[in-house]
Amino acid sequence: MSEENQSIETEVVDEAKGGFLQGSLKRSNRQIREERGEAIAEDLEIVYRRKVEDLETEVKRGVTRQKNAFDFSPTNSQSLVMAKELESVDILDKDLKLGEDLRALKIRLNIAKERYNFLFGHNYELETIV
Repeated sequence: MSEENQSIETEVVDEAKGGFLQGSLKRSNRQIREERGEAIAEDLEIVYRRKVEDLETEVKRGVTRQKNAFDFSPTNSQSLVMAKELESVDILDKDLKLGEDLRALKIRLNIAKERYNFLFGHNYELETIV
């Protein structure tokens, strides 16, 4: 019997045994550990990447909220915001709170990026935090 025919015959026999018998039951301890390690690493990488992406989105939204905090334009052409309706202290407090929240988000984002870079070897650029 030629080598090609033996190979085809072996494949047919292997298929008849199924993946369960061929793979699951006959894997070595090392193969099992490697597969589990790869699955854990892949899952962690996905979770870390998603967290970085979520935090980036939150930072962008925080920047938008901070910009919009100083939008005193009327809601329509018929309404006017009177100067007496604006409380400077309230505006200041809101602005500082938004700034603090944004800074905290950037710190959290940097930590997530640093850990991702360390654990998975990919390079995210870190945010500049003032």
